[in-house]
Amino acid sequence: MNFFPPLAEVCRYLYNQGMNKLRNAFALLILGLLCVLLLRASGPWSPRPRLWLGGEEITQGGVYPYGEGTAEYDPDSGTLTLRGAVVEGDFRGAALYAEGDLLLRLEGENLLKGYRRGATVLGDLTLTGEGRITFSGHDAGAAVRGCVTLFDRPMLTLVSNRDKPLLWGKIHAAPNVVQVRENGLYQAFPPCWVTQEDGRHDAASHPLPEDGAEYPAFLLPMGSALPVPEEPEREGYWFGGWYTDPDLTEEYDFNLPVTKDTTLYLRWIQIVTVHFDTWGGTPVPDIQVAWGDTCPLPKETERQYWDFVGWYSDRDLENPYDFDLAVAYERTVYAKWQRQAEAVGQGLDVARYQGEIDWETVAKTQDFVFIRLGFRGYGEEGTLNLDDNFTVNMDAALETGLDVGVYFFSQATNEAEALEEADFVLEALEPYSLTLPVIMDYELATTADGSMVGRLYEAGLTGEEYGRICAAFCMAVEKAGYTAGVYAGRSMLEEGVAQVLEEAGGFPVWLANWTVQTRYNGDFAYWQYSGSGSAAGITGAVDQDIRYIVRPEQVTGLTAEKHGSGCTLRWDKIPGALGYIILRSTAEGSGYTEVARVTGAGILSWTDRRASAGYRYIVCAYISHAGTEYRGPMSEPAQIP
Repeated sequence: MNFFPPLAEVCRYLYNQGMNKLRNAFALLILGLLCVLLLRASGPWSPRPRLWLGGEEITQGGVYPYGEGTAEYDPDSGTLTLRGAVVEGDFRGAALYAEGDLLLRLEGENLLKGYRRGATVLGDLTLTGEGRITFSGHDAGAAVRGCVTLFDRPMLTLVSNRDKPLLWGKIHAAPNVVQVRENGLYQAFPPCWVTQEDGRHDAASHPLPEDGAEYPAFLLPMGSALPVPEEPEREGYWFGGWYTDPDLTEEYDFNLPVTKDTTLYLRWIQIVTVHFDTWGGTPVPDIQVAWGDTCPLPKETERQYWDFVGWYSDRDLENPYDFDLAVAYERTVYAKWQRQAEAVGQGLDVARYQGEIDWETVAKTQDFVFIRLGFRGYGEEGTLNLDDNFTVNMDAALETGLDVGVYFFSQATNEAEALEEADFVLEALEPYSLTLPVIMDYELATTADGSMVGRLYEAGLTGEEYGRICAAFCMAVEKAGYTAGVYAGRSMLEEGVAQVLEEAGGFPVWLANWTVQTRYNGDFAYWQYSGSGSAAGITGAVDQDIRYIVRPEQVTGLTAEKHGSGCTLRWDKIPGALGYIILRSTAEGSGYTEVARVTGAGILSWTDRRASAGYRYIVCAYISHAGTEYRGPMSEPAQIP
């Protein structure tokens, strides 16, 4: 009889037992995983931490009075908010007892005082808000199993009778929190906000623009000195410093420590700009001053041919500017100039438009006159015409002793037409002797509304072409023994006419610029400053002019060429001269004596038909004004060998 089961049966039995246990273990594992997932989905299942305040359990939450303040607990977030609360009493020796983590939000000044500790927290204690709290107890200020963390800007004070302000835990605070430890006292001072605002007004007590200006704010560790912030900017103002009050009565002292939130009030000084219109002189930079201050004298300005008179407050140059007056608004002051001249003459220019003129009356108030000789029509045919009143005006004006010149209204579009006009003028002048130049009036014709019309306008010439036409006229006139010049507006002169005239030998300019003071910086001898003036002896409007009498320059280039019994002198031209005076000294050296005069700026030679060896000559240019002769310096002598 076999008492042992077969080996196969034993193996089958063991296999079945093992598989059952494996299936059971797998089922338990699946059940455990499901439980874990269900627990995670439904939240923590641990019981809510309990909280006691002043010996009273407030775990269920609510608002509770403590002293003159309150305590509000929200158990769902674990947040206790203290608002000026004073809490005394004990639960397990502490005024505040928390079985887990606690978020403590502070408003105002709060005090928690327990027999052994101000607070016991069996977890982490987080302080937030901008209030203050003091934990006070015999053994320790507070006992915290975890960490004490300071967020925002709470101020924390821990006080104990022993040298243990905090039991168990550690304090975590931002770097700009000032922490003080001394015996049984710990204090954490939050940083102070430093903000900047505009004062209620500017430095002159004027309201500031409401432009919504914003300035940077920053946190500063309590007790440290405030570094001077970067100076702000505001358009139209200078920055005037930081002040402690909005009325800007006391300047802020940056040497004092900051112990609380601080506002710096910004002082602004309104900028007033004074502009300088040099009226053709060298530029002068603007000067900026504070409102109510005086403007300092600017740097000097210079202008060729002019002397500076002073600064004026108005464009009419009637009221000198007073630099001792306070500046209260942005303004411009104007330079006034006096044209450099040895004498100044007042005169007129007339044509048939002035009608019948009482020349005796005119001569009592005027020094000179330019009379229109004629004109070229500005139509396509461009005919040459004598002014209807030319002869009458010339005869009467010369009879009074006035200095007289003539002008011809030109519309020449080329040099050939300019020479044609010159011949026309010279023929009309044959009976007359002049003391002023023969002027080519070169301007574009205009209609009553100011529109430019006519053949010269339509020709579309360049400034250089204008200049060559004027020079051709002037050279032809001076060749005949007169002094020639050009009347033109500022723009035409600046566009090239003045330069071409100078390159052609120089001719006096009669500037047309109707203003109280011209900005034209070229040289000119006459200035028509008004087209609507008045004068005794003339009915209606008349052009008004100024003559600047400048003594002629020294004659240069004098030579003496002997031929037969005579000698011919030659010299360089002096632009604008009425003529030249020739003086001679005999070989014996008895002094110089005037021996001749030639009329016309372009007559540059004279022949002495009684010259002898050893004779010496000198020449000077001259002009005449109101019966007075103005001579230029004598030339260097020229001698016959």
